[in-house]
Amino acid sequence: MPLLQTTPPVLDEHEPLRLRGGKGGFGSMLRAQGGRMASQKTTNFESCRDLSGRRLKTVNDAKKIADFKESEPERKRKEKELLKAKIEKGLKEPETKKIRFDDQEFVETHEKVLDEVKDTVKKALQKKSIPLLASKASSSSTASAKGKKKRVWGESDSEDSDDSSQ
Repeated sequence: MPLLQTTPPVLDEHEPLRLRGGKGGFGSMLRAQGGRMASQKTTNFESCRDLSGRRLKTVNDAKKIADFKESEPERKRKEKELLKAKIEKGLKEPETKKIRFDDQEFVETHEKVLDEVKDTVKKALQKKSIPLLASKASSSSTASAKGKKKRVWGESDSEDSDDSSQ
């Protein structure tokens, strides 16, 4: 029996074996939400694929680009027409609106005042013209009598100083 005693004693431990998975949380969440997820129907199918394997978004974008290129001459023609119309509108002379003023009393007063002003200006010019000519002649004679010389702006006084020093 010595052999039996030499073997190490066997430990008796129990480890529970774990299985993959859990409590089934996703299924229970779906059941708890009920029909709420079904009520939110999607309208965006662009991430889906067609039978040839292309995404619907790329197919739709290609159609839009083709339509855009097809309508390009029409758009350019419209732009040119708008620009031409704008230029023509700018070159046109603005229409003047005629305003009728039918106050006869005002028109008569206005004409009367204009005539009076013209007469007074004429009389004033006739009175001033004779003394004005006489005053110009007398002022030129007084300037020459005093011995003042007319100079151009910026000329030096060297000529005057030479005359006065001699």
